[in-house]
Amino acid sequence: MNRRTLAAGIVAGLFASSSFATTHALLPAAPNDMVPLALQAAPPPAAIRTTVLVGVDVPRPHAEHRPVSVSWALPADAPVNPLPQPFARASREYWTDVSATEMQRGVELPLSAPGAVIRVSPSDPKGGRLDAATVNVRIHGQTLAGERAASTVGDVAALRATGMAVPDASLVMQLRPELGAGPMTLQAPSASGRYVVHVFEPKSAFTVTAKADRDDLLLGQRLHLRVAMKDGDRPRPLQSVGGFLRAPDGRTTLLDYRASTDGSFSTDVVPVQPSSTPGLWELHSFTIGDDGQGHAVRRDTTSVFAVATPDAKLSGTADTRRAGRRGIDIALGVTVDSASRFAVSGVLYGRDATGRMVPGAYAQSAAWLTPGERQLVLRFEPSSLAGIGAPYELRDLRLQDQPAISLVERRALALRFDRP
Repeated sequence: MNRRTLAAGIVAGLFASSSFATTHALLPAAPNDMVPLALQAAPPPAAIRTTVLVGVDVPRPHAEHRPVSVSWALPADAPVNPLPQPFARASREYWTDVSATEMQRGVELPLSAPGAVIRVSPSDPKGGRLDAATVNVRIHGQTLAGERAASTVGDVAALRATGMAVPDASLVMQLRPELGAGPMTLQAPSASGRYVVHVFEPKSAFTVTAKADRDDLLLGQRLHLRVAMKDGDRPRPLQSVGGFLRAPDGRTTLLDYRASTDGSFSTDVVPVQPSSTPGLWELHSFTIGDDGQGHAVRRDTTSVFAVATPDAKLSGTADTRRAGRRGIDIALGVTVDSASRFAVSGVLYGRDATGRMVPGAYAQSAAWLTPGERQLVLRFEPSSLAGIGAPYELRDLRLQDQPAISLVERRALALRFDRP
């Protein structure tokens, strides 16, 4: 018996060993659910370009073929959120890429608060090392050597020890608070090559947040990004926003941002071509606002999200039956377009002693599936269902392509049923 036959037999046997099954149709998808409309073959496994071994291609890890099924009980007050909120970080920083000529002439860096942290890093092999003694800071009509303008000059080794990813030959200095804010010019007469200048303003009240309406989507689906500025807790209008989309394989696409009446900007992104390498997609937004006194406020933000190729989907049927005396099996139909290891997971809700619907158990099942109509079985063991009873609801149902590390379907509420 080969592995494929053995795996199929175990999955089938897991369900066949139970009592009489009841077939249900999954509930209609809600507006915020992620459901494939059509299947698309996944790209062939590609080599992964690592960041540890820069420039070295290593083979994609072999996918396990053995089926696995697990479940465990959840506390009745467990925080279960079937609609994860996309992460959005308030930015107080910006970057600029400059040439040696620009550095020699002087690069203007708007500052919205005292005590800014300036980092200058060579961005190509020809970039010369700069230090606080070889740069000048011009602000409010005075010119100071970097070592006099800085209250602290950072050591690259010390910064790396704190977890910061600081490139070699970087100059990091925090300006003295008494220098204040406003337009500042950084000059380096000995500059050579190109540099990346990073400005971080830890004490600034001005922040920019770029928030997407989702953190994962399928190829061909739309993601909406809103970019907004705040002065403390008060909204502040932006003057302009630009940016680009970067795929994990390095492809970039310029984005068109639209101004809104509330002072924010937004853009829509629809990835249609899969990335040749795995990883997260990045949305880079570059913003300019003002502080209300005629001084510019610059901020850059990066948002990340996952894009999946819909190479499988739930077929829309579920068979429920008792597993042993008090366990429950839910066999979910899966339509597979590309052979891979797929996993389903979900949270089973039931009535507690007071009649409330509460989370009772989490289960996950994974197996190697070939193209065609297949099944994956969620087995909720008797020990994980103590404390809840019928009627039941299957929530936060997810289908994942494990080797691709991608979510291909998600339903907040997938199924309601009484006694299996």
